[in-house]
Amino acid sequence: MKLDHLGYELKDLTADWTNDAGTFSGYASTWEKDMYDDVIVRGAFKQTLADDFRSGGAGIPIHWQHKDGSPNDIIGETLSAVEDEHGLLITARLDTDIPEGRRAYDLLKRGLIHQMSIGFVPEKTAWIDDEDSDSPWDGHREIRQLKLFEISLVQIAANQGAEILEVKAGRAISKANETKIRVAYDALGELLAAITDTPDDDPDEGTKDFDPQWAEEFREISDFLSLANNQ
Repeated sequence: MKLDHLGYELKDLTADWTNDAGTFSGYASTWEKDMYDDVIVRGAFKQTLADDFRSGGAGIPIHWQHKDGSPNDIIGETLSAVEDEHGLLITARLDTDIPEGRRAYDLLKRGLIHQMSIGFVPEKTAWIDDEDSDSPWDGHREIRQLKLFEISLVQIAANQGAEILEVKAGRAISKANETKIRVAYDALGELLAAITDTPDDDPDEGTKDFDPQWAEEFREISDFLSLANNQ
């Protein structure tokens, strides 16, 4: 049995500070026409997601470059897959316990691999004529129902329209926590400045209770925030 492969680009990789190392999300398929003049329409994944995978689209194998000759060619699985107004939105986790999964995750974070492709068999299709053309050959194949087998990370994809949403980097800092840390950072800065300012009337009064560890913690927080801002 021959599987069709349609590829979609995953653009703008960004690290998200969470504990879910190996996890990424993006569109494995969109409703846009690809370079082979195929269009998958919304609803095409409904049956296969319901019949072939766990609830919510979990358990779709993630392959490397559509390879299927070795167990290690399966480098992860989806945690969810849903159709929305743009395409098939997935969240997946790579198996970083195996070298292939770790390498793929590293390439994703570095932006060297930024595309996906789906392996499927079309079950219901139709030819849609181009209304603006007089030629019966001008048109495209519309895929209305398919059976999905796998999603692959690939180097070259057929469709350049889908975008990745995030690649999770495995370090926890939410936006709310970042705000709290910044408030503490500013407070520590003011406190440190006040402690190290020596009053004219008592040279020892401003430094007698100073704990050098505060300065070290202050520098650590500063370094932490600087690192977070540069990701």
